[in-house]
Amino acid sequence: MATCPLVALSDPWSYGSEQFRAIKTSIMFPENGRELRTILVTSAMPGEGKSFIASNIAAAIASSMDNYALIIDSDLRLPTLADIFSLPPEGPGLGLYLNNQCSLEDVIYRTYIDKLSVIPAGPVVDNPSELITSSTMIRMIADVRSRYSDRYVIIDSPPPLFAPEATAISKHVDGIIVVVRNDKTLKKSVAKMLDKLDRSKVIGIVLNRYTPYLGDDYGYKNYYSNGKGTRRGSCPF
Repeated sequence: MATCPLVALSDPWSYGSEQFRAIKTSIMFPENGRELRTILVTSAMPGEGKSFIASNIAAAIASSMDNYALIIDSDLRLPTLADIFSLPPEGPGLGLYLNNQCSLEDVIYRTYIDKLSVIPAGPVVDNPSELITSSTMIRMIADVRSRYSDRYVIIDSPPPLFAPEATAISKHVDGIIVVVRNDKTLKKSVAKMLDKLDRSKVIGIVLNRYTPYLGDDYGYKNYYSNGKGTRRGSCPF
């Protein structure tokens, strides 16, 4: 099991799960008609929940009828996805592939979620910035994007304010999702981060750790729990 349950699976009728399905719909059916196959998920600061958000978006896409998802941990400084998806932390990962020490097939792992694969960061490396900005990384993004027409690629990226390689990755994706933590992130930090990215690629901002008031009437909660039994609590954002 994941260290923090994916709400898209553990509590599919919750408000949080519905928001991830809404994000999935925005990616798969963008208003401007632009194809979004590679999505970078990042944040202004560490600890804002970008890996959790990225993982749930990937899980929501994989739960659709006809699509597959691949999630890549490009945060070689503070990798997280191996822990979330219960993979061996010292197993081959993105760092070894970019160092030409293994093949791409060696670092793509199937998960316990049908139609969802992951490329973990692997063991910590000494030169993360050089590896992520290399031509090998650029070719890999293009390869995994074009290999299957029904696959969406979600890239968990380090914060651009702390890792300059995140800006380099953003130039080679179709869209960017920014994660903002409700009780932590400063507006000036978000502004500085956006200055480092191509704003035309930002397709949305996810407000994390925000609990809306849904009211006590027969509304959202009853609609999604009707006939589904008791609703369980979800992992806090």
